Amino acid sequence: MNEKDLFLFNFILNTDICATKFFKLLEKFGSVDNIVKSNKKDLMSINGIGDALTEKISNSLNLDKALKELELAEKNNIKVILYNSSLYPKTLENLPDKPLVLYVKGNIIESDYDSVSIVGSRKVSNYGKTVTLEFASYFAKLGITIISGLARGVDTLAHSSAIENRSRTIAVLGNGLLINYPPENKSLQEKIAQSGAIISEFPLTQNPDKITFPRRNRIVAGLSKATLVTEASYNSGALITAKICADYGKDVFAVPGNIYSEVSKGTNELIQNGAYTALNPKDLATSLGFSLKKNKTNKQNLKGLELEVLNLIENNENGIPLDLIVNKLNRNILDTSCALLKLELTGLIKTAPGQIYFRIY
Repeated sequence: MNEKDLFLFNFILNTDICATKFFKLLEKFGSVDNIVKSNKKDLMSINGIGDALTEKISNSLNLDKALKELELAEKNNIKVILYNSSLYPKTLENLPDKPLVLYVKGNIIESDYDSVSIVGSRKVSNYGKTVTLEFASYFAKLGITIISGLARGVDTLAHSSAIENRSRTIAVLGNGLLINYPPENKSLQEKIAQSGAIISEFPLTQNPDKITFPRRNRIVAGLSKATLVTEASYNSGALITAKICADYGKDVFAVPGNIYSEVSKGTNELIQNGAYTALNPKDLATSLGFSLKKNKTNKQNLKGLELEVLNLIENNENGIPLDLIVNKLNRNILDTSCALLKLELTGLIKTAPGQIYFRIY
């Protein structure tokens, strides 16, 4: 991270400022350096900038906290991505309340922009489990990335189904990436990082609270092409995600449920208020423009090692590990790894835990 970005990251980390207020300040003062050097009166002349934030701004000169955070991120193989980075997700770029910084473990690739978020109740019924697994497994088999929040219930089922079907999934956390919450999902969290990405806007060791989860939900909604709520009560956080998704101008789908069931009242109300009724995953995928056929991607632009690697993977339906690819092609591991990365970034292959590679159709 260069000096300018370090200064920006330090400012964001120390102030925890939202995008709306940050860009108001940036428009007024021109740079983060000028913001920090401004006096309290000038800062508070901006609508929404109060005593608490001006105090944080005045104390944001020391870089120690940012340097320690970056060191901790590097130690744990976590990328710190600022809103102005080329690595920042394209689907979040134009959101008015976008996160100014993202911590990412794993990789976000181009094909992840064709994604659906699946959210719902933490206390999921047998009916909710059935429909969640049906929709999630169908999308996963089509190669559609599944996004959710790693919470108990529907979120856990959605992520797990993606992994079981050797597809990509992204978990957006309401806490720092070095915190395992819920604790029983520690193993799942690690698997997601290997077959997709776990991301958060919160500092690495920040614990979750009642404020962090709604903030998390807007990222879930922002990243995905549409949101599906499979089961939710009136007070479910999934309804917040659905509302934000609608506010962003994206489609919201809900699975209808038993009118007498508490955990279906939220989804039934969503439908009553204009959400699309999700009766089966095929219709939902069709309405969003996803291909329902396995996509035999044209390989005419591939040559050399990339084509050799892809052909080998295609001939191993159950997947093939990296070391076996290297041995069969008699190539060095560095060149092979570069070829695999290029194929994955173009959405032709995917990797599962244990560096096992599969063709995406």
